[in-house]
Amino acid sequence: MNWKTALKACLSALILYLVIRSIDTRHLLEVFRRVNPVWLAWAAGWFVFSKILGAFRYNDLLKTDHIRLKDRQQLQLYWLGMYYNLLLPGGISGDGYKIKVLMDAFKRPFRRLFSITLYDRISGVIALAQLALLLALAIAQLQAWTGLLAGVFVFSIPASKILFDRMVGAGSRIWAHTSLQSLGVQLTQSIAILGIIFALRQPEQWLGYSLVFLVSSVVAMLPFTIGGAGARELTFLWGARILDLNAEHAVGIAFIFYLVSTAVALYGMRYSFSQIIPSIGNHTS
Repeated sequence: MNWKTALKACLSALILYLVIRSIDTRHLLEVFRRVNPVWLAWAAGWFVFSKILGAFRYNDLLKTDHIRLKDRQQLQLYWLGMYYNLLLPGGISGDGYKIKVLMDAFKRPFRRLFSITLYDRISGVIALAQLALLLALAIAQLQAWTGLLAGVFVFSIPASKILFDRMVGAGSRIWAHTSLQSLGVQLTQSIAILGIIFALRQPEQWLGYSLVFLVSSVVAMLPFTIGGAGARELTFLWGARILDLNAEHAVGIAFIFYLVSTAVALYGMRYSFSQIIPSIGNHTS
């Protein structure tokens, strides 16, 4: 473990400690004891589906550089990237691993693959922001910001196209297709979080919790903690205070989602022992 990873691990632990100190832990444990496992299975299923959509989006972006993977290969590469992102946030990240594999297999320059991979991430953030803005328009506490929220949403559409043209450089049809895929990824993850909300028996406040989840997903992408641990919980805690939500249920939702996403990412471990990924170059078209 290098010093950056150690620092992030300490920061994650500190944030989690501060979050736990700010809530009623006995109430939080009671929240966990009342979890409905059927709704948790719903959440896990939709989260897996969102990752499958994400793998297809990344593959479609790669096709703009004439890189074509079979469905099984792209899913294996994507899942292995998720696994490495989870375990190696301070060193060789999953995105870096995917770029290295594709460079070796298809003899493409680093700069081009880095640009495509970075846009894949950015398109997801833009879709997150767009869904969050739409939900925010329906929340009473944020009505005073309606004009600004609507303006930012409208601005995000041409901004996405400009970034796509600069970073990917393919046609408008591909931009529209991958943008819809990004919205699909975030929408299916929002459906997954609804499962967790229902599992914790909080259906009447689904809108507020869903908005905080979308915001926390952006925060969790920042490279300050291990796999987003702590950052998501802290965002849920602050969001609960702003939107007058139950703090214990908010932190419970964040923590359960972290466990679900970690379990799904760990499935990629099986591909770290496989020789299928390095043989991608044998299947070019």
